[in-house]
Amino acid sequence: MTGQEFESAVVIDRPSKLWLFIALLGLAGLAVTTYLTSNALSHTEVDCSLSGCNTVLGSGWSKILGIPVSAFGMATYALIMLGALHAYQSPVDDLRGRRIVAGVAGVGVLASIYLTTVELFIIKAVCQYCVTSAVLVVIVAVALVVVARKEGSLWLAIRRR
Repeated sequence: MTGQEFESAVVIDRPSKLWLFIALLGLAGLAVTTYLTSNALSHTEVDCSLSGCNTVLGSGWSKILGIPVSAFGMATYALIMLGALHAYQSPVDDLRGRRIVAGVAGVGVLASIYLTTVELFIIKAVCQYCVTSAVLVVIVAVALVVVARKEGSLWLAIRRR
């Protein structure tokens, strides 16, 4: 199969409904990180079934330049949600929303790996909300791979760069 035959065999003409699933994951992540950010800004403890949430959220690692890390998470999930909605409503060859989700999810996965490592090995406490956020962004990344393989255009655009 030639490259051109491969492209025409893989690319579909309408966006996958998985983009709606990715948008819902973005909304769920936005809810979690908004809860954490509002508690951080109001200096209140979070309700947590684990004992480590407030330890993690009260540590020096919970802010960057005085801004709660969860606020960066809010921006991440808002971009994922909006990018996914754009991708769902746009033709498959319009890569803007797809690129936003791919880039933001990639950064989100790397940040989650780093922050989870800090939780486990430096702070030595686990925050269930932080873990939930990390799991959500990993699911977004996995869903993105599935939708990209289904639509084809995202892989082709990345490969051409």
